[in-house]
Amino acid sequence: MSLVAELTSASTADVDRYDKVECYGVAGVPVYLLVDMQKGSLTVYTAPSAQGYQQQNTVLFGPTVTLPAPFDCKLDTSDWEK
Repeated sequence: MSLVAELTSASTADVDRYDKVECYGVAGVPVYLLVDMQKGSLTVYTAPSAQGYQQQNTVLFGPTVTLPAPFDCKLDTSDWEK
């Protein structure tokens, strides 16, 4: 598995933000993309390790975000709703 993407909802936001970040990082998933609908933000977690993810980049919806390898593509969030 190369990428996991989640869109939070009011009922799952805490699990997506905390529990899954740790689980996916420890499991070695290279990229975890978290679209936080409540906060209006996008977080890209990378560099998985036995302790979870070592790197994260969070931006509010609006800018274009570059996803790391193996994707190497741009994700435009300019028209995403909060």
